[in-house]
Amino acid sequence: MATPGTLVEYFNNKKLLCALSLSVDRKDQVHVRTEEGREDRVAKAKLIFSGSGSDSLGLDSSPERITEWLKAASARRDACARGVALEELWELVAEEGGVFSLKDLAELQFSSPAADQMSGLYRALEGDRVWFFRKGQDYAPRTRDQVQETRNRLLAEEEKAREREVAMRWLRDLWRGDFEFSSGSELDKTQARYLNWIREVALLGNEAPRFKDIQALFKELDIGGKDAAFRLLVKAGVWGPDEFLTLHRLHPPMEFEPELLAAADRCRDLLQAGLTDPERLDLTHLPALTIDDQWTSEVDDGLTLERTAQGFRLGIHIADASHFVQPGTALDDEGLDRGTTIYLPERKIRMLPDVLGDELCSLSVGAPRLAFSFLVDTDADFQPTASQFALTRIQVARRLTYEEADALIAAGDDPVLADLHRAALALRAARQAKGAVTLPFPRANLRVEIDEAGEPQISITRDASEVPAQTVVSEMMILANKLSGECFAEHSIPALFRSQPEPEKPIPADVDPAPESLYKLRRLMKKGEVGLVPARHAGLGLDAYSQATSPIRRYVDLLAQRQLKAHLKGEPLPYSAEQVAALAPRLERTTQQAEQLERERKQYWTLRFLEQKRWAELDAVVLQNLPDKHWVQLTSVLYELECPLVPRHPLPPGSRLKVRIELVWPREGTVRVTPVLEDDENI
Repeated sequence: MATPGTLVEYFNNKKLLCALSLSVDRKDQVHVRTEEGREDRVAKAKLIFSGSGSDSLGLDSSPERITEWLKAASARRDACARGVALEELWELVAEEGGVFSLKDLAELQFSSPAADQMSGLYRALEGDRVWFFRKGQDYAPRTRDQVQETRNRLLAEEEKAREREVAMRWLRDLWRGDFEFSSGSELDKTQARYLNWIREVALLGNEAPRFKDIQALFKELDIGGKDAAFRLLVKAGVWGPDEFLTLHRLHPPMEFEPELLAAADRCRDLLQAGLTDPERLDLTHLPALTIDDQWTSEVDDGLTLERTAQGFRLGIHIADASHFVQPGTALDDEGLDRGTTIYLPERKIRMLPDVLGDELCSLSVGAPRLAFSFLVDTDADFQPTASQFALTRIQVARRLTYEEADALIAAGDDPVLADLHRAALALRAARQAKGAVTLPFPRANLRVEIDEAGEPQISITRDASEVPAQTVVSEMMILANKLSGECFAEHSIPALFRSQPEPEKPIPADVDPAPESLYKLRRLMKKGEVGLVPARHAGLGLDAYSQATSPIRRYVDLLAQRQLKAHLKGEPLPYSAEQVAALAPRLERTTQQAEQLERERKQYWTLRFLEQKRWAELDAVVLQNLPDKHWVQLTSVLYELECPLVPRHPLPPGSRLKVRIELVWPREGTVRVTPVLEDDENI
């Protein structure tokens, strides 16, 4: 009975408290003073024990005296709990089984148990995780198998706790910089496991399986910041400071397995077999030329020009990648999985191994190579009169960069390049007459090279828009892809066609090349589409268009080349309509993934470049005015961003100004600029 003056026990916030009953109200609420020195009200039904108090302790004792006495009673009972030999008690009842009341077990343990002993046994049983389990108000012994299983689990938990403590010390030192990690060091199993969990958090955020555990760990270690997981991995040497997390999230295959490299190397015999194939048209007497960026290693297109009695013959020669990569082979499966070569400023993730892309397929200078050629006859004004496809042997006599080709065209010293440029202009004019839209966007070339110290060296150069060499290459590739699309459409050959809906408003053929004008017109253009039937490509002014000019680096083009080659040779088509339809979403997905990676990485390195320009003033042009800001372009790097409004200085689109780079967050993809006046004052 919890009469006034008796000692009672009850749970509060999962803690068993000793308390002195002060009074009991009509609602069976017991008013108590606890060992924690406070008063409380507890329902009679929630009392665990009640018994006599102390002869030396009365209700009139001071609160301090009551609290002191209760603490002593609680300590005695805790000591009693620690002295209970639960294993011995379990041995007494394990074979018998069944359930036992607390009183039964107390009598077995103590013969004539006192109140402190009863409470001590209760406390021991409540804290027990091995020998007994609660069954209602009573207790049952676990079986021997259950005891062993529980012991093993508890040992595992103890080992896990020890590992966590070791990992916490290591991570704390790592975060503070007290642990020096060398690139040759090997992580032990615990360190590797924790870093893998942290890596998942850095990549997946709150979707990571161990997100809550790692967040709790960081909180204990006082490791802060939303990028804490990333920074820890950098400190551990797992990642570099410029690590590309989206690449890890999407995890496209980056390196080729040894067996694939060996299979690619065996393709050398195929080159020799193709070069001696009597069915191939030998065009090695024509001095083919290639025009590419200076860094290009996968040269997949070359050009020739012949004068004929009626005018000219244009030769657009595409590397015959399909000769080396056969459907259904391991190389083909890998190429299909990758879908496309991914071009990042600091590296290239290839669709095909180097020995194919850079050597056997690539149209290298001075070496005979296999090509699938588009041969186009024109009149003297470069208007096409006839065309044909051919499997050929060619030999590149000259490899030119865009800059070199532009210089030769400008000087007028190269008749072949001059005629190719004239042909390109004629082809473009013909497309424009059919509604093609030519927006002369300039191009920013971004390169990142790692120096001997491991530091990235970032360079951004801007190309002029619509330079002659770019016009030559783009128009010849458009012509070849046009011929491919028309062939597929005319002969009902299953293929993937690219199209583009008409712009929202008509766009004139001759457009203003000013940045603000191009920005406005660009927004009128609609996104390109991929389909299984030919459809109009409004931007190119064509009714059928299918990509076939980059089979070394795009699987879509490799597929198209296989279909064209089979049609040319009168052989069964490699792909049915159903197969092309099944491949379409897969190829579109890898293409979109590559575009995302290239776009994000270009933005990151551009911002890293601007980070080096902090506090510098850069030229900008206003593209659009919004209610609370300008949208501007940094003209030197062709980067678009927000800029605060200029108070009392209205700046219509096209206005030139300078902006000061204030803050750059490359990983967040943001940069903050401030407009400045000509007198160098902040606005």
